[in-house]
Amino acid sequence: MKYTLFSEAAIGSTLRRPVLVTAINEMTARNGNSFVKLTMKDGQSEQTATMFDTTEKALADNKGVVKNCVVDVELKVTEYQGAKSFTVNNISVHLGNDITINDFVKVPPVDINKMYNELCEMVRSTANDFDGKYTPIADLTIKILEDLKDRYITSSAAISMHHNLRGGLLYHSYRMAQAADAVCGVYSILDRELMICGAALHDIGKIWEYKTYETGEAEFTSGGVLFGHLYLGASLIKKYTDNQNYNMEKVQMLIHMILSHHGQLEWGAVAFPATPEAMALHFIDNLDAKMYAFEENYESLKPGSLTEKRPFGFDTRIYKPDFLK
Repeated sequence: MKYTLFSEAAIGSTLRRPVLVTAINEMTARNGNSFVKLTMKDGQSEQTATMFDTTEKALADNKGVVKNCVVDVELKVTEYQGAKSFTVNNISVHLGNDITINDFVKVPPVDINKMYNELCEMVRSTANDFDGKYTPIADLTIKILEDLKDRYITSSAAISMHHNLRGGLLYHSYRMAQAADAVCGVYSILDRELMICGAALHDIGKIWEYKTYETGEAEFTSGGVLFGHLYLGASLIKKYTDNQNYNMEKVQMLIHMILSHHGQLEWGAVAFPATPEAMALHFIDNLDAKMYAFEENYESLKPGSLTEKRPFGFDTRIYKPDFLK
């Protein structure tokens, strides 16, 4: 059965469909009454709906509705401050096994194993051992990817911004490696081994910065709050390379790429990009994040229309062209 998506629901209509509840936040209204905000997934996008005159405990005790459960919901769709607003009229736990959590978990559009294998092939193709003098940092990168594979291929790349989905870290790194490979064909000054390995490992610290759930939702760990993924990633490289036969200048350049890939100190960078590889990696990282935002917004935008608000990280609203006008 095909259900109406959140993005398709018309203002003034009533939407009835199964959804995945990913968060329940209890709040207090000005009159002192409790209400809850439920975050829901429909398989394509996420939406927050309000349920008045109830509490998180009442939902669990009376309805059996808890975080990460599939429910059947009836939502009233209205308009508030120029945007769609959803109110819960009725909710109950979905009975039966015909619909599961996996039906609502968003995953990358490219197969996980395909991305991982192709990324490793790209890394291996860059290996430079300096005529047998050193172990290539491509070998270092493969060792890290193999040792951490289970988490690397399932981790989200963010909590609420770009690539915030199960497998998002791999998807982001894979596309960046492809872009890095293309850019190396244009700018001969770039070291291809550093670029591909840097793309593969630039966000490796997010494995520890976030805890990613089966639903694809992620939350900060204590280590993520205390240190951040740049420090965690750089520390990992140091741990793997101490007292090993790597070209230490290349190792330092790889660590610098991780520490500087945010580009600006106010964006979380530990240092400004000081090498061509670090600068190129920063721009590729930003490019992939922005393209992902366009892709996500284009899923629900009609041709010839604008987003209701400016997406995070943008200075303007996004427009989807209508070439058939």
